[in-house]
Amino acid sequence: MKGTKIIIIAGILMTVLLSACNRNAADMVVDGGVTIDEKTNTVTFQGSLTDKQLEPDTPFQVRFYLEGKTVRNALGTDLVYVDGEFKSHKQGEASETIEVRKTIDIKKPEEIDKLVNEIKNKEEKAVTIEIINDAGRIDEEVLHSVSKE
Repeated sequence: MKGTKIIIIAGILMTVLLSACNRNAADMVVDGGVTIDEKTNTVTFQGSLTDKQLEPDTPFQVRFYLEGKTVRNALGTDLVYVDGEFKSHKQGEASETIEVRKTIDIKKPEEIDKLVNEIKNKEEKAVTIEIINDAGRIDEEVLHSVSKE
């Protein structure tokens, strides 16, 4: 009986914790992916975002957070910022879809195949697109879509 109570309480606590996770996310990321160009030894990170859930005139930046060990080693960094600051739609205007992209050089081209496998692996968090501003993280999405050219 005592064990059952503990299990029920633990279940309730887990439900409460999980329901609170990511409750402030704005669901901005519509699509995203990574393109690797083997001829130029570059990686292009891209994302498609919507500002539908944001308040009008909200400033934000976009970055790609590289968590995977192979990705970090091959690119020589763990953060890739998209140039510029963005703003959500103006008051009274319709929401917009914003396309972002950033291309960087691959420092270790011999690791391209390992890089592709790490990004594609749905069990791993190798590349995450993050939308941030002064108030903190607005939204994020792990990217697993990768192609080679």
